[in-house]
Order: sequence, then structure tokens, then C-alpha cells
Amino acid sequence: MAEMYTSLSADQLGEAFPLSLRDQAMDASIYSAVQLQASQWTEQFEVALWGESIRIPARLRFRNNHSDEALSGDVRLMVRCLRSRSSDGFERQRAVRDLLLKVEPWTAPFIVALIGEYVVEILRDVAEAFDDSIPDPIIEFLRENPAYWFLTKQRVSSYWNVYYRRSTRKKDYIGFKLTRQIDRAIAGCETTEI
Repeated sequence: MAEMYTSLSADQLGEAFPLSLRDQAMDASIYSAVQLQASQWTEQFEVALWGESIRIPARLRFRNNHSDEALSGDVRLMVRCLRSRSSDGFERQRAVRDLLLKVEPWTAPFIVALIGEYVVEILRDVAEAFDDSIPDPIIEFLRENPAYWFLTKQRVSSYWNVYYRRSTRKKDYIGFKLTRQIDRAIAGCETTEI
């Protein structure tokens, strides 16, 4: 059973990124930690990245939708990764739009996590960004985490069933279209390697 946290430290936030990026991750985590509400109710989920386990917060409660414009480079992207875990859906959407501009291997887990959520507007943003092709970092991350991808697809199905079943046919639901497109891209990579 996952441990629930009522507060998260910068060190815990830093666990969401690979050790090779530790310096930038700590800068981003310290910046983000001071913006968190004092009271949290979250857990971390674990995925693999580059053969290493990383622990990503399920949800973060920020005090405000603070602009990260003063930051740049990887530190800014890491802050946007953490903002993509916000309890505010609008903030998650703003964050993922930034992440989709430059998909890095270490941003992939955060983008994929949003595919398994219920905010259809975020799913549309991801699908639009992936319209031409699925970025290689997404495919590589999912190939390294097949159980997590299976769970993400189960979540897509569950959320469609609860929130969209009455208004949207399964074949027309953006979450299913997106997961099918990603599955085709993963399968295409596997056949080209043979």
C-alpha cells in the first residue's frame, strides 16, 4: 500500500527526476516546495526511467498559480513537470502545454500520467501535440514501463465509463484514440528493431 503524505519536502520532490539531473532537480524542487500549501494529501507513484526508479507525486496542492517565467532551461521544465501534478486542472493543462513543446525523456512520465486522467481538454492538447507522431521519449518511457502503460489505459477506460460514456461513443473518445495511436507507435518501433 502506498504511503500518504501530508507534507512533501524538496528532497521528496527531487525524487521525481533521475539522479543524473540531481542539481537541476533540486533547484526546481526547492523553488516548487516553497509554493506548496502547508497541508498536502498525496502519495508518490514509482516508474522506471533509464533503468532507475523515480517517485512522482500523485497530486500537489500549490498556494497559487505562480508564474515560472523567471526560470529557464531544464529547471523551468522540471518546475512545469511538478506543476503538472497540481490539484488545479487548469494549472495541469498550462504545465503540460509547456512540456509538450520540448518532450524530454524525463518529462515523459509526467505527460503520460496526464493521459491517464479525466480532463478531456488536457487529452486533446496531448493528442494535438502528438498528431504527426509520438515523440521518441514517450515511446521509450512506455516500453520501459509496460505495466504503468497498461494501468494508464485502464484509467482512460474507467474515466470514459464514469464521465463520458453517455455523451461520447467509445470509438470517438479522445483518450481511446490517443492510447491506440501510442500503441501503434510502440508496435511500429518493436517491428523495426527485429
